[in-house]
Amino acid sequence: MKLNNIIKSTLIAMLLLSSSLYALDKNILAYKDRGIKYYPKYVHKGYTKIGKASWYGKPFHGRLTANGERYNMYGMTAAHKTYALGTRLKVTNLRNRRSVIVRVNDRGPFHSTRKIDLSYGAAKKIGMIHKGVSRVKIEVLSSRGKTSSKKHKKSKKRFVQKKHNLKKHKSKTKKRVLAQKSKKVYKKKVSKKISKHSMKREKRIQLASFSTKKQAKNFNKKHHLKNAIIVKKYIKSQKKTAYRVVINCTQKEAKKLLNSKKFAGAYKLS
Repeated sequence: MKLNNIIKSTLIAMLLLSSSLYALDKNILAYKDRGIKYYPKYVHKGYTKIGKASWYGKPFHGRLTANGERYNMYGMTAAHKTYALGTRLKVTNLRNRRSVIVRVNDRGPFHSTRKIDLSYGAAKKIGMIHKGVSRVKIEVLSSRGKTSSKKHKKSKKRFVQKKHNLKKHKSKTKKRVLAQKSKKVYKKKVSKKISKHSMKREKRIQLASFSTKKQAKNFNKKHHLKNAIIVKKYIKSQKKTAYRVVINCTQKEAKKLLNSKKFAGAYKLS
């Protein structure tokens, strides 16, 4: 008798433990909607059902789904009343034989005649947007429990690798940008040095002389002289101030300018 009691108590303890573990699994948590209690479960691969499918879109876009993620109406997801969250399904529209693979991330549809609620993106893929409700075949591809499927692990690895590659690419781009900036700074410094050095060797040519600064400025504008400067000079012998238009150029340019005879009164200052 004592032995039987021990076995009974052990079995009860095991049942209580399994039920508590069941309750802790977020993918199959029991829930209530409009007074009806639902008990989600894991479904074996290959399990097939035929029924009506509907879809939901814009009003729910960005809202929280049953598994805690934000609903993306363009994603390949679905809502099911009792299939475990994370279950992957192949849904085929029986009218046109078009199929889509979706992941259950939400609960619904809470309509007695409908079996599944597809996201806008999934419904569009199988051509049931305009009709609204279509007869479909629902096939279970995988129903993950505590241990995730190999495909999920691979996709997770791929995601981590992509993230790592993105970080690597960002750091490389940053280095490239910094290198380009330093090159530009170096070029500017070098060009400044060259310009200073070349200034020492440049020749100064006076193109014309005027009694007012305004006349000198007008002369510059007329001939589009970008490098020309106006030099104010007091002439003692004539007791007047002159405004000379002077241009800096190389020896070769000076020679060319004087030979062209474009400016009649032009002569070399240095």
